[in-house]
Amino acid sequence: MFARHWLAALAVAPAASVLAADPPIEQVVGGIEAVVFVCTPIEPKSAKTGAELLQKTSTERKLDLAAVRKSEGYKAIYNSEVNRLLALPARERSAACRNAW
Repeated sequence: MFARHWLAALAVAPAASVLAADPPIEQVVGGIEAVVFVCTPIEPKSAKTGAELLQKTSTERKLDLAAVRKSEGYKAIYNSEVNRLLALPARERSAACRNAW
């Protein structure tokens, strides 16, 4: 699942140490927020974990989330991931939410 890759990218300490192979922070934030959005009504515990992870990372990296959310990279991955998750059958969507983090 994409969220696991984003989680690994967020775990890297300072932003300067992120390797070129890691996705841009805009895509990481967009992917996590997409999962949180879709999972909140069906797996609130998992959604809460994602929201807490994003908040912690935002604070540690001093991210301007408003600016990140305006970027094309954020919008593209957020919309893509929301649509992908919502297209899954309910049982698979629930499983994806439970296993996101």
